[in-house]
Amino acid sequence: MAYFNYTTYWATDWWSRRAFVHAWWQLNADDPRWLPPDYVAWRRLIVRAEAPYWRRIGAQPVHLEALPRRRQSAYAPNHQPLLAGAVFEQPVAAAVLLCEAETGAAYLSMFHCANDEETLERLIGAVMERAAEAGCMRLVAPAGPLPAWGGGALLNHFNLPPPLHTPYTPPYLADLLATSMEARQRQVLLTLPVTADAPASGPAVLRSLALSDLAGAHLPLLAAALAPHSDMPVLSADAAALLLQWIGVYPVSGWLAEVNDAPAGFVVVQPDLAPLVRRTGGGRWLPWRWYGAWARRRPARRGRLLLGAVAPAMRRRGVGSQLLAQAQRHAAAAGWAELVCGPYTEDTPVVDWLQRAGARVQQQYALFEWNG
Repeated sequence: MAYFNYTTYWATDWWSRRAFVHAWWQLNADDPRWLPPDYVAWRRLIVRAEAPYWRRIGAQPVHLEALPRRRQSAYAPNHQPLLAGAVFEQPVAAAVLLCEAETGAAYLSMFHCANDEETLERLIGAVMERAAEAGCMRLVAPAGPLPAWGGGALLNHFNLPPPLHTPYTPPYLADLLATSMEARQRQVLLTLPVTADAPASGPAVLRSLALSDLAGAHLPLLAAALAPHSDMPVLSADAAALLLQWIGVYPVSGWLAEVNDAPAGFVVVQPDLAPLVRRTGGGRWLPWRWYGAWARRRPARRGRLLLGAVAPAMRRRGVGSQLLAQAQRHAAAAGWAELVCGPYTEDTPVVDWLQRAGARVQQQYALFEWNG
């Protein structure tokens, strides 16, 4: 589908941010495999603009609207564009521009675009003009709610419904991005069968972990978990708080490993509620939200290993295996058949380690980069 009569809308006030939420949702809603975010959390993040990290870096929602063009009729005047069954502009691209001036990189967060090269080129042109004003000459897409986590365009297994908190993009998007950008990083998702007899021995003492502590006292551990898979040089406390707020919309369990009363590592798991979230449309409508709140009490079929790391000084001492065994025991008690782990940058030690533990690679993703 080709388009014409483009208009770029930057969300600068409460009303325009509401319009962005509607346009972004409309772009994705027709895809039956799309996994929507929690609607209340997404709307609060955009409309209220209350995340300290997004406020600090000046996150800028933007969307493009255009009229679809159809083939020229034999009875129409030459060079006259015709509407493809629409009388109003429709959303064709949307993203939130995140500018990290310290690294000179800009990111297209929560990015979606119609399958049209001109639309992508117009969006890149519009966002790079703003990014240049902030001192950013490099553009990375697609990103998650923050550059350190949740980004990538899906490359394979389009037939599989995406697990919770994993990137999902239409099948054409990676090829479309490749027309204007270069692939810079590949990531993989792994599935690990759950075994109930995972060994419990190890050098560490395991304690329950409050998710908020990963943005406070245990921020270095969270940074160690994200560092191999992100080009953010430093994970700030406000960026960590946004990530944990985004994850914590759904039930979370975590454990902290301590060796000689010092933090040595952690792991965070979550039931994979993706089928329920997809069925309820992210809880956009109140009856579905009520149903989702009730139905999430039922056991999930599989779980998500979202985050985990071992402090550099404590590695190769069995702490990681001890944390993974705890995650396995929790998964078995919850009735999960498997743990979906990652995504992780391919060819990193954690991927090899999980494969030795029995995990297999499944979905693959790519981040793309544009240099001005």
